[in-house]
Parts: sequence; structure tokens; C-alpha cells
Amino acid sequence: MNLDKENHHSIFSKQYLPNWKYLLRFELISFIGRHFFQKKPPKTDGQNLLNLGCGDSYFDGWVNADFFRVRFWKVPKNGWSLDLRYPFKCNNNFWDGIFTEHTLEHLHPLDDFNLFKELLRTLKPGSWLRICVPGLEQSLKEFYDDNLTEYHLKGNLYDTKAEAIWSLTQNWGHLSVWNAELMISLLEKTGFINAKEVLYKQGSDSKLLKDMDERKAESLYIEAQKPE
Repeated sequence: MNLDKENHHSIFSKQYLPNWKYLLRFELISFIGRHFFQKKPPKTDGQNLLNLGCGDSYFDGWVNADFFRVRFWKVPKNGWSLDLRYPFKCNNNFWDGIFTEHTLEHLHPLDDFNLFKELLRTLKPGSWLRICVPGLEQSLKEFYDDNLTEYHLKGNLYDTKAEAIWSLTQNWGHLSVWNAELMISLLEKTGFINAKEVLYKQGSDSKLLKDMDERKAESLYIEAQKPE
């Protein structure tokens, strides 16, 4: 096992290793944020579109939602702070569309199920949800080539399949793994309709086609609609 190879992300890295200090800090920020700083989503000039789990990727004219900042009062314009494991402070039938990219894999499947119920509640009837996550088949498709001696995943090199699978399922703070079958099943159980796998930059609502090019190769794209 070569741990010094350029661009090699070692399984021994401590960068995403959870510990009690990190977990305590995370839960403390969540508690303070939810009880003292949680607000309704900011108003926008046009339609109410939600970029859920935005990170540093902000969309103009959208509400850009992510976890609470340490400086709770410093929320960027059109920013919305929340913890996706808990109910939103948001009215029913509010959103004209929701887009989320490489976020749901950071939640436990039960938290994703509860989140889907909140997304269904807050979407307007007939509106669409577009989901992008690291896909199991998409991420591991090159593993079917037994002639390979190293494996690429998330821009990193791995000497063995086990290392790369570990990165997909446990690294980067991942708590869940998705393929189309599981995602569609969970959406349908929540109450969404017309749930299906779609292609990069293709879908039923053109407003939601905000997929990042650098995530195309490894990503699964799913869309679903709230019933009229």
C-alpha cells in the first residue's frame, strides 16, 4: 500500500476522523442555532428556489441553505441557516423548486427520510425536487475492469478497491450510500411522485439544472415531484 503517492488520499488520514470534541462542538452549534438563531427563509425577488446544503456554492436569486455558522449573526445575503436533521422553520407549500447536490450522503438514512417529508411539506404542489449524490454504480463503475492497478474516486487515487469503497461510504463525513433504486423507493414512501433517475443537466424543471460539471462522473441524479 503506497501512502506517499501523489494525490493519494490515505485511509489513515485524520482529516475526517470523528471525535468527541468535534461531535460536541457540532451538536452545541446546532442546539444554539436552532433555539436562538433559526429563522424563516429570506425573501427573494422572484420565485422561491432552495439550494439545500449549498456549502460555498451560492446561486443568485435563490435561498442558499447550509448548517449554522459559528458566528450565527453573519449570514450572507439570501443565506438560510438550519440543521437538516430537524424540521424547517418554513411555511407549507413555499418552494417553487429545490436543488441539493452532494449533501444527502452526509445524513443517516433515517434523517434523509425525515428530511424528504419536510421537503414534501414545504414544496408547492406540482413543484420538483432535484437530487445529486455520489452514486454507488457511478462511483465504482471502473471497478469492473480487473486490469486496473489503481482506482480513482473523488479525484483521488487508491491502490485497492477496498480503500476506494471506504472513501465512498465512510470518508468525507458520509453516513449513507445511494443508488437509484434506494433513492426512488425512499422518495415514493415519503409521498413524492414521478421519482426517476435522470441525466446530468437534464430534467423536468429547467430552473433546477444547476449540476456542477466536476461532479458529473461520480454522481447520481434523481428528480421527484410533489403531487398536485
